[in-house]
Amino acid sequence: MLKQPALVALLGGLLLLFAAGCQQELYTGLPEEEANLMLASLLENGLSAEKVSRGKAGFAILVQKDDLVRSLNLLKSYGLPREKFQNLGQVFSGQGMIASPTEEQARLAFATSQELAETFARIDGVLTARAHVVMSRHDAATGQTTPSSAAVFIRHKPDSPVVDLQGKIKEICAKAVPGLDYDRVSVMLVPVRENLVWPEARPKADGRDQLFWAVFLGLPTLALIAGLGLLLKRRAGRSKGK
Repeated sequence: MLKQPALVALLGGLLLLFAAGCQQELYTGLPEEEANLMLASLLENGLSAEKVSRGKAGFAILVQKDDLVRSLNLLKSYGLPREKFQNLGQVFSGQGMIASPTEEQARLAFATSQELAETFARIDGVLTARAHVVMSRHDAATGQTTPSSAAVFIRHKPDSPVVDLQGKIKEICAKAVPGLDYDRVSVMLVPVRENLVWPEARPKADGRDQLFWAVFLGLPTLALIAGLGLLLKRRAGRSKGK
């Protein structure tokens, strides 16, 4: 016969399975820093969310199934999850063939663009950052040289300090790209709407509602388990009587 501790443990497990069945995995394979940021954004906007460790696979964000669309739209508005950028080491790693000077220059321009974009994305309040770098080119046929240039696009919150950093952004680009003049860097800042309407969240159930559902769902299960235990006890008694 199942003893009381076993019954309680079984009941708790069933309730946990029921709660888990109401959740949907929103994103997985996240680094902890980004998972924390996404979790905070969801909770601050009244959405129920949970961060779960997946071991070496990183972290996952779980939300209620009914909140899936709201959560996706909200995180998209926040620019989450953030774009993954490549660095110079990743772009130039594992080259099995000798690249032409043009290919090398293209890789260098791409890697520099990626690293600049990642740098600007770390500024507080920046939601999206893009950098496009064009390296200096010399046309041997015409003898003309096209100087280096760069363009930066940043989408940000209205209160982000990035609005006062355009000069610094140009300076960073000019120092990161060989032969790039400060005046050949263009910066485009796009603020999100101040009156941006976040997806409406479902009202959270208070403690009394949660207790009601726990009792409502738990009592029938407990009664079923108790009845099964009583039946097993009677059968054991009959076996001994024989």
